[in-house]
Amino acid sequence: MTKQGLAVALTVAFASSIFPLTNVSGDSINPGVYAANSAPFDIPYKDWIAKWWQWTYSIPVSQHPRDNYTDAKCASNQEGPVWFLADQLGGREERTCTIPAGKAVLIPILTGECDFGQPEIKNDEELRRCSLAGDEYGVISATLDGVKIKDLEKYRTQSDFFNVTQVQDNIYEGRAGNFRAAADGFYVFLEPLPPGKHDIDLKVSVLNPVDTSFNYNADWTYHLLVEPQAK
Repeated sequence: MTKQGLAVALTVAFASSIFPLTNVSGDSINPGVYAANSAPFDIPYKDWIAKWWQWTYSIPVSQHPRDNYTDAKCASNQEGPVWFLADQLGGREERTCTIPAGKAVLIPILTGECDFGQPEIKNDEELRRCSLAGDEYGVISATLDGVKIKDLEKYRTQSDFFNVTQVQDNIYEGRAGNFRAAADGFYVFLEPLPPGKHDIDLKVSVLNPVDTSFNYNADWTYHLLVEPQAK
């Protein structure tokens, strides 16, 4: 398995009536976006990054929302207060995703993960270095409802070491099993959006002169349909 790089950028602008599910407020740079040093739902931001990778490895190819996308796939293995969105590794694509009201949303901007499922990695130092390798040389941008996010570079986060369980038929073609892992990258973590439609337009270009295997361009849109809470 090779280290997966992905990139998404995003911007947030929405009404002040955010669902009060957590006492962690948006940061001073972009209201409505959790700061990288915050703890949404009393879990450190860096641990949510690990949870995103655990989620993406837990879904077999046939159900995974990254490839051959459908709205139904967007709901794959979604549990708890945070809704995870998948990346898109090339070309132009539009995706519609229906989510319940009250869910925070976590989206990778530019991120990578490595684990001991890769036989060439022998120790924690190599594991950490591998996880960092693809997270440079990216040009990222996006909007939410037409408003651009600021200072995306300030959201870079490095996970602690964590365990990841890879299903037999995972999209990264990694060995099935449970492995020690590390992740690094840039993320946007949105507070719950108001009910209604929200368009997230995403663009990324990675031109890595050191390792060209990380290079790609992608341009995609998520049409998020946030359902009202049942009365």
